Amino acid sequence: MIARCNYTAVPALGQSSTDGWVAHGFNRGGHESANHSCPPPLKRWATQSTMIHRINVGGSLVLAVLLTVGQAAADPARGNEPVRWRGMSIQLSKGPGALKAYQPLIGEVAELGADTLLLSVAGYMEHARSQAIYIDARRSPARDDLITLIRQARKHKLRTILMPIILLKHPRGSEWRGVIDPPHWNEWWKDYRDFIKYFADIAREAEADALIVGSELVSSEKHTKEWETTIWTARAHFPGGKLGYSANWDHYKPVKFWGLLDFIGMTSYYTLADRKNPTVEEIAARWRPLKKEIMDWCRQVDKPLLLTEVGWCSQEGAAMAPWNYYQNMKATPPGHEEQRRLYEAFLQVWDGSPGLLGVCWWEWTSAPGGSGDFNYTPRNKPAEKVLRRWFAEGKPASRPTESSP
Repeated sequence: MIARCNYTAVPALGQSSTDGWVAHGFNRGGHESANHSCPPPLKRWATQSTMIHRINVGGSLVLAVLLTVGQAAADPARGNEPVRWRGMSIQLSKGPGALKAYQPLIGEVAELGADTLLLSVAGYMEHARSQAIYIDARRSPARDDLITLIRQARKHKLRTILMPIILLKHPRGSEWRGVIDPPHWNEWWKDYRDFIKYFADIAREAEADALIVGSELVSSEKHTKEWETTIWTARAHFPGGKLGYSANWDHYKPVKFWGLLDFIGMTSYYTLADRKNPTVEEIAARWRPLKKEIMDWCRQVDKPLLLTEVGWCSQEGAAMAPWNYYQNMKATPPGHEEQRRLYEAFLQVWDGSPGLLGVCWWEWTSAPGGSGDFNYTPRNKPAEKVLRRWFAEGKPASRPTESSP
């Protein structure tokens, strides 16, 4: 059972605790009271051809609305003119005060020229060998606040993607979510499906466009049947919405459940240089064979590709280990220039690629950015100018219809 945890500073007596805080009640499936045990009426229906399947999820029969195979074949993202999702990502890591913190950022993303917004929100495990998954009310927007944020993005004509992820609260050594190994996998999967159902219900009610059903859970990917059940569960709770999974950049081929999803999601933290301050041409030369391998494979799988995390810190050496924020934590003009070159080289190689559904840049934050910042955000840095130019180049005359992928 997934729990949304509100905390008070009272020692735990016979209950699990987090950092000395007691977790208080939240009903199965993430609903705030028993009166919400059934999903609210649908506010958006699939505009594509659909078929209804009666499937068994968690021991209960439910009706799932699924896209027909024939309709998927007509998906514009598969043709010579792929639908381009030009997106920016925001991490939602506040509970109280979430609207005040994130509503201005959504407006800023729209002003940048993006047409897509990816909202990343976390659930937690204590460490890689823990059993329970929980939502920390101090670090995750309340249900109604998250719905409000998604609806605000839509008012700004932003396509919206909701990406729930698992983070480790107290990782041991180099642990991360890609190596989780809970004591009882069967129980973990029940909790994880409750976790996904909670956010699928939010995505449906807020009329989001897409839901990422998992992110970089490498050690879980061998459980294909469990992932299939999880995807069917998400379909049942988010009918008409697009579903994807965000694979780690070095582990997308072993995944065996791509066929049940609408698109392939993938991060992009490849090593692109062997030294600091590489040129645009050197970075592009490293990208070309990687892109060819990825897109050749996507054509075999017959699914469009969404790059869910594209970004680099403004640090010297960012091209050498893009995933390693800690390698050179200081802001310098050469570091900002390296970030700009990485943006330029990526677009030089990837822009206009058939089969590329879109790109979500990582990330936009409330930090002022600028010359003293060495984080991923491009705000007030040379990379922001590159991004604005690219967003402007792809600006449609009007927002795509809901039938677009």
